[in-house]
Amino acid sequence: MLQGSYVALVTPFKNGSVDWTALENLINFHLQNGTDGILLLGTT
Repeated sequence: MLQGSYVALVTPFKNGSVDWTALENLINFHLQNGTDGILLLGTT
């Protein structure tokens, strides 16, 4: 069973493509603030 705080990240887009820099920033934010699990590219 999973425990802790998990988040499905929004998928940031720029000019019709995934904004990989913005996605990296979102991931780093959650890692630095104690998120236990991350679902990448889970939403738009």
